Amino acid sequence: MRKHAIRYTATGVVAVILVVALTIMVNWIGARHWKRADWTSSHMYTLSSKTLNILKTLKKDIRVVVFMTPRSAMYDQVHELLTRYASASDKIKVEYIDPDREPLKTRELAKQFGVSTANTVVFVLGKRTKYVTSNQLADFDYSGVRMGQAPKMKAFKGEEQFTSAILSLVAPHVPKVYFVTGHGEAALSGGMRGRSLGVLNQALRREDMKAADTSLLSGKVPKDADVLAIIGPTAPFTPTEITTLDTYLSSGGRLLVCLDPLINRDATMRHTRLEPFLKAHGVEVQDDLVIDPSHRLPFFDLSAVYLTDFGSHPITKGLTGMAVLFPVTRSVKPVSGAGWTDSTLVSTSGKGWGETDFAKLLAGKPVALDAKDVKGPVAVGVAVQGTKGKKFRLVVFGDSDFLTDRQIANAGNLNLALNTFNWLANREHVLGIAPRSVEQVNLFLTRSQVRMIVLITLLGMPFAVILIGIFVWRRRRH
Repeated sequence: MRKHAIRYTATGVVAVILVVALTIMVNWIGARHWKRADWTSSHMYTLSSKTLNILKTLKKDIRVVVFMTPRSAMYDQVHELLTRYASASDKIKVEYIDPDREPLKTRELAKQFGVSTANTVVFVLGKRTKYVTSNQLADFDYSGVRMGQAPKMKAFKGEEQFTSAILSLVAPHVPKVYFVTGHGEAALSGGMRGRSLGVLNQALRREDMKAADTSLLSGKVPKDADVLAIIGPTAPFTPTEITTLDTYLSSGGRLLVCLDPLINRDATMRHTRLEPFLKAHGVEVQDDLVIDPSHRLPFFDLSAVYLTDFGSHPITKGLTGMAVLFPVTRSVKPVSGAGWTDSTLVSTSGKGWGETDFAKLLAGKPVALDAKDVKGPVAVGVAVQGTKGKKFRLVVFGDSDFLTDRQIANAGNLNLALNTFNWLANREHVLGIAPRSVEQVNLFLTRSQVRMIVLITLLGMPFAVILIGIFVWRRRRH
């Protein structure tokens, strides 16, 4: 009897040892030979061949710092996607920072990288950084908001944004943007009447661009200028400056012009000499003030409008479902020409128009659409690209205030601004990586079905286990 017990004990010990050894071997093999699968119907987490090819060419480590709490709406998607990036390349080093649990570390790294918004992913290569914010990662459906429902994610754009960020960092050239001064423009250092572009300057740095001021009175554009920006001039340009701009654009330059409606006290529009120059290159700036009663902001002046109608263009990519706020704007109109193509970027609704009766506006009298006005929908932003020779790029907006520190944080203004500068600098990175649709799985149960599930899980299953236990006990006893 004793030998029998010893034999059974020894057999049990050997079996346990073999099971443990087999488990260790399986885990050892699995840790070295594994394959990650994506069971979502849209393959939301499957990296495209373009991304995989880019990751294979990385020669230096790229640090990815995720400022996001696990409770964030897109944490799971971001975590899963970045895990696949890190698995595809050992050069991707991902670090997660929970602002709630690590406030001191969050504050320190946020100050180091200049992060001011939550749910931001920072890509770092040496001293260069690129930021991807949560509103760039997904398209949302806001149709149910008026009924008290939360916005629903329609498409996840994580791969497109993350791969674009990596490409921006590994690109050898850092674009330089020059802001023209000397005519009352909004400027990096403050500008006229406190119209500062400081927030925009910081955003450009996060986009890995350099910004500086310049003057055109010398008749020359800086040789290292990738983009030239004229933001809200209030005084006319000299003929020499206009000639300089014409030469610059004709030789393939990249130019952003924001012209505000400058209404004089005698109800006339003040001009800057840029108007004929812009018309000769594809954009006519109208002498009007845009009004859109259907998109008027409460507690704001009649001239303040929020716009949601975007044209099809790389600049407007990712702005669907968002709005941009223009405090005071005039309309701009594409002009057909043989040497360029033009696109409307943003426009009013059909109920908007360009008001030309400045006397009524100055007097505070009510205005309405009449025969002298510019009938809507009217454009407030136009992009032009040359088709011959050295292809120039030109973007014109009828307002500059949306770029200033007071307004750029509103709605989608910053997104529109950064998209504009990236397109002008030829950094739109159209990769052909389409957004991945998000599965919306809904399960609807009747009351009787819910009651049945409760009975089965809370009563049926425990009772079945008890019966099986009693049955096994009686078998062993007899």
